[in-house]
Amino acid sequence: MDKILSVCMSESDRCRLQELDTLIRNIYEDKALGKVSEDAAMKLIAKYETEQKELSAEVADLEEKLSTIRQDEEDVAMFMERLKKYTDVQEQPREIYIYHKLLDEPLKDKRSLF
Repeated sequence: MDKILSVCMSESDRCRLQELDTLIRNIYEDKALGKVSEDAAMKLIAKYETEQKELSAEVADLEEKLSTIRQDEEDVAMFMERLKKYTDVQEQPREIYIYHKLLDEPLKDKRSLF
């Protein structure tokens, strides 16, 4: 649920960032055309740029968290696939075989752990 919420928030934040770009551009155009005073334009631009910076930081944070969640899911899936290989052991007691294949052998060659 948190993952879905993060994705939705990130998407809505991205949309808002695009809206802010448009608003800032429009204010500059209105100022150039004399429709808005310089003071009013600068206040609005400062407000929108502050919001833009905050949203950009929030989006980056959410994307980093989402990336971490995805990596964790991949790691768990890979471990489960590896574990499935050793659940139907016939020759040796299951505990000894699993220990040997999952712990002992990989530690001899650390590159084969994952």
